[in-house]
Amino acid sequence: MSTPARVVFDCNVYFQAFLSERGPAGRLLQGVHDGRLLLFHSQSVLDELKDVLARPHLMQKFHFTAERVERFLSSLVELGTLTTDVPQVFEFARDPDDAHYVDLALAVDAKLIVSRDKDLLSLQDTTTVEGRDFLTRFPSLQILTPPGALQLMDNDLPG
Repeated sequence: MSTPARVVFDCNVYFQAFLSERGPAGRLLQGVHDGRLLLFHSQSVLDELKDVLARPHLMQKFHFTAERVERFLSSLVELGTLTTDVPQVFEFARDPDDAHYVDLALAVDAKLIVSRDKDLLSLQDTTTVEGRDFLTRFPSLQILTPPGALQLMDNDLPG
């Protein structure tokens, strides 16, 4: 790939990468390490992830420590590009919190949002009015699951 693709991960993709370096989300994060993807995030995304990773029931269930969380968050800050200017462009009535991921992707001219969130993924559904509207307004922006994004990355996703 000549130019790394610009990507935005949603919180659950970061969480999956945190739990498993060898899973699809972890392999995508490795693609960022390898320079195959350019990762962008905002303070809002990092704060959401920090909140999720600080939940005691998750720490207990998945056996991780606060120190591991801090190392992971620090690595993300170094690995990705923190974007502070994220204008609100997209409104998403079904899940207003998810609109930020679209706004972030648009602000940094990303071509891909990686997510497992059904609401975000539904925006790629051409059988719905909402999906057709999204694809008409933002034809160059794709929203894919980690396995779908891996497949694109392996086939040299255009930057």
